[in-house]
Amino acid sequence: MKDATLKRALTCAMFLGLGLVLVAIYLVVFADLHNEMGMKGIKIISAVAGTGLILLLPSKVFLTLWLMMKKGG
Repeated sequence: MKDATLKRALTCAMFLGLGLVLVAIYLVVFADLHNEMGMKGIKIISAVAGTGLILLLPSKVFLTLWLMMKKGG
């Protein structure tokens, strides 16, 4: 049961990270935040994108390793 809960939590973190990266892309392309707010807008965009990448990458690596262990054993 613990493995299923961990897998579900990491999958949620992965999708949340992907969502934050997409929000950062939206802020750059459509909201034009970096032109309206200047340096403060750039900091907001980079914080959103950085948080999304932090959530996205480790969970992907862990889920890949978890699936490889399940197939091998």
